[in-house]
Amino acid sequence: METHAPIPDLIRLARTPADADAVLWMMETFCRHFNYPFDRPLRQTLIRQVLENPSLGSLWLVELENKPVGYAALTYGFAYEFGGKTALIDELFIEERHRGGGKGRQVLQNLQKAADELGVSVILLQTEKYNTRAKLLYESAGFVDQERSTLMWKK
Repeated sequence: METHAPIPDLIRLARTPADADAVLWMMETFCRHFNYPFDRPLRQTLIRQVLENPSLGSLWLVELENKPVGYAALTYGFAYEFGGKTALIDELFIEERHRGGGKGRQVLQNLQKAADELGVSVILLQTEKYNTRAKLLYESAGFVDQERSTLMWKK
């Protein structure tokens, strides 16, 4: 089992059923914000799978005064181009009332600091083209636009 030291007063690994419930609630808010489909039973299953099998990814709670105010979902992959194990920040969410104070940047920087411990050589992320605020945040934390197109096949 992977272990990660908590980052005081900001981010820690989700591990407990209460953590899973908090992440699920925030995932629903995240999906509604972007008009993404939200299937509660499927999301519950996916959260459980990640918590039970850390090789798939990790869920991180963003906390202020021990109360969840956001989360980051990392999924793991592998790319020859990037030297092995990769992490994708699949979702990053901070409650609206806590945005704008640098917490998003701190979360990204702390995930970057954890890269060695996570065994990843690169952290990837995506944002909607219209979300210029998010893109500016990501660039301020050292992420670089690869100027590539993301294509998808879905079963």
